[in-house]
Amino acid sequence: MTPCTGPSPSVGTPYAWGDTTGRRKTDCASRAPIRRASRFHTVNEIVSAILPVFLVVAAVYLVRRCVPLHAKTLSSLNIYLFIPALVYSSISQREIQWDVFGRIALGAIFMLGSMTVVLGAVARWLNIDQKERGAFLMSLFPNLGNFGLPVCMFAFGEAGLAFGVVIMVCGSFLQNSVGIYFAQRAHLGMSAAFKRVFAFPMVYAFILALITQRWGLHFGTAVDRALTLTANAMIPIQLAILGVQLAETRLETTPPVFIAAAIRLIGGPILAAGVVLLVGLDGLAAKTFITQMSGPVAIGVAAYGVQFDVAPRFLASVVSWSFLFSIFTVAAVLFVLSHVTL
Repeated sequence: MTPCTGPSPSVGTPYAWGDTTGRRKTDCASRAPIRRASRFHTVNEIVSAILPVFLVVAAVYLVRRCVPLHAKTLSSLNIYLFIPALVYSSISQREIQWDVFGRIALGAIFMLGSMTVVLGAVARWLNIDQKERGAFLMSLFPNLGNFGLPVCMFAFGEAGLAFGVVIMVCGSFLQNSVGIYFAQRAHLGMSAAFKRVFAFPMVYAFILALITQRWGLHFGTAVDRALTLTANAMIPIQLAILGVQLAETRLETTPPVFIAAAIRLIGGPILAAGVVLLVGLDGLAAKTFITQMSGPVAIGVAAYGVQFDVAPRFLASVVSWSFLFSIFTVAAVLFVLSHVTL
């Protein structure tokens, strides 16, 4: 028998999510036991990446059923304080890879276009009327913040969170322009919708982070610590908002609701896998992009439904059902990503 060469890790050696090559260490003297243990550990990693999100949301759901919580107040704090702090902290402390940023932005645009085509074709097939069709199209936007960021952090670590933040910035820019256009395209032009994007401080936090990173600016230890504390509060607040929204939603069970949710959860990662190949993303950036694009429907579209009176119950139901089903679909996506090389 030919002796083994190279290291022989223990059976309990974890498969590193950050290892973007997708390779595993093996021991040819006991190949089968290590393979089984490694796969079992990967399943544990997947559960550990997704289950905390659902546990926190479930806890907030139960609290909301017992005491009043104001989602609008939490959402305002999130939009105007916590998200900008996280965007600034994540981007300013890392060197910007402009080619990767450009590919992520291009990928987000391609995802928008491809999902719009698919949902538009299905809406025509279902004979959805023009007013409801805007709501159906709005289900294309994934939950990049409340759901995507914590999953990316638990699955891929701080490096994955940094990529997730960049994807969130690009996706939020499109959601807060094109999403509003879909909601109000009969009454609101694209230019007016585009201007609304700049009402959110996240955009300015991103620009300031780029300037800080480029010129090596530093605002002092006290400011850095304050920003870090604020940024660390963003993910718990995001999950709290999601739990409150679920507790306040009366769910529809119509076929369009489940079809829209299925397209978001199943079509999203399939199209994202093609997009990363098309734009040339690879490694951890590609895996984070696919993970972000496999998430449930963004909570923001339900808020647009209420604000602009565009099928609010339909959108709230799609958001809720897609979130509940995502524990299975996103787990499947992470399992596949842990076994492929991108």
